[in-house]
Amino acid sequence: MLRFITRLALVGSIAAALTFAKLHRDPGSIVVDWRVVKEPPIEVRVETPSRGRIVRKITAPGVVESVEEVNIGSQILGRVVAVDVKEGEAVKAGDVLVKLDRTDADARLLSAQARFDRHRAAITQAEDDLAKAARDEAQHGRLADRGYSTPTELADARTQFHKAEAALQMSRRELLESEALRTISLEEVKRTEIRSPIDGVVTDLSVRVGEVVIAGTINLPGTVLMTVADPSRMRVIADVEESDIPLVQPGQASLIYLQADGRTAIEGVVEKVTAKGRKTGESVGFETRIRVDDAPPSLRAGMSATVEIEVRRTEDALGVPTHAVVHRRRKDLPGTPAVLAWADRNAGSPGGGVRESGMRYVKVAFVVEGGVARARPVELGLTDEHRAEILSGVEAGEQVVVAPFRALDQLTDGQPVQVVGDAEDPR
Repeated sequence: MLRFITRLALVGSIAAALTFAKLHRDPGSIVVDWRVVKEPPIEVRVETPSRGRIVRKITAPGVVESVEEVNIGSQILGRVVAVDVKEGEAVKAGDVLVKLDRTDADARLLSAQARFDRHRAAITQAEDDLAKAARDEAQHGRLADRGYSTPTELADARTQFHKAEAALQMSRRELLESEALRTISLEEVKRTEIRSPIDGVVTDLSVRVGEVVIAGTINLPGTVLMTVADPSRMRVIADVEESDIPLVQPGQASLIYLQADGRTAIEGVVEKVTAKGRKTGESVGFETRIRVDDAPPSLRAGMSATVEIEVRRTEDALGVPTHAVVHRRRKDLPGTPAVLAWADRNAGSPGGGVRESGMRYVKVAFVVEGGVARARPVELGLTDEHRAEILSGVEAGEQVVVAPFRALDQLTDGQPVQVVGDAEDPR
């Protein structure tokens, strides 16, 4: 009770002081008029929703690589005596790239050839010996039938025949072995000339004359002399974020922009999406292979690129400029039927309590009605960098505020507006 009496006395004192001041003010004093001045309307530009194409795209960084790329190495140990190509030079399949010292290989081939010739001559001699032994055996057989040859002589003749036959078989086996050795030696000589297995362009040339190169084994990689890549068959390996990867499918069209030339688009097609992601820092990316069917000369292996993948499109979407859709907290919007309908749709969502729902952001578009701006909660479909598809909230023919940006940022429901200017100018 005492507190109430005190407040009442304070209000009375203030009123008396104001009355005294009004009655005794100086002739030259300033009088403050506390009456409310009506807020002037904000100038805005509007646009009616229109139908057209909206394409949903995602972007990802990538690196260009050749589809067919071969690391060139040596199949034998040897010293480089000549490098017949330069970095960036075009080569054909079968062209000589590098030559190795063939002195030892030639010596081994000569030795193998001599051995082969010797065994071939031995076969000729063995065939002659076998023919003679066969004649001797036949002659002793005829003489034995007439009683002119003893059984011992006939047995000796037959023994000589079998020995000659065995000697011929041995000579034939030795000839096969020497022929195999000659083939190996000949192949070793051929391997002193390292040739390109494909048509392509020389890249990563690292070998120099005088270097000793080694052949690779299962457990030990050999010396990589250079790489030959086919420039007509290229692809881009893109790193797509995990939030976008559910939208990416093989066969989708894509555009490739090189870092060296960001204005020219190169057409590509999604060829493959890996099933397992790769974590880099705090993000997870999925390797996505983009095939380029008609690679231009400007596309080179190792280049950095940005890939735009078209994941969805609609040809007849009712849309407005993307910047015309803004965000407002639920508590800052009036209780219009449109706002209440939005609240009903989102009542069961996480954080749907009274306090929490009031702090949630609502996507709205401002529509001009009777000279004031009205906030309409909107449901969006596809969006791209220019247009947003309106599924509900705004109808065709209505005036949607699209500019200026500053007005859109500060506009509130029920605020007076004046439509001016051209909607094409967003300033």
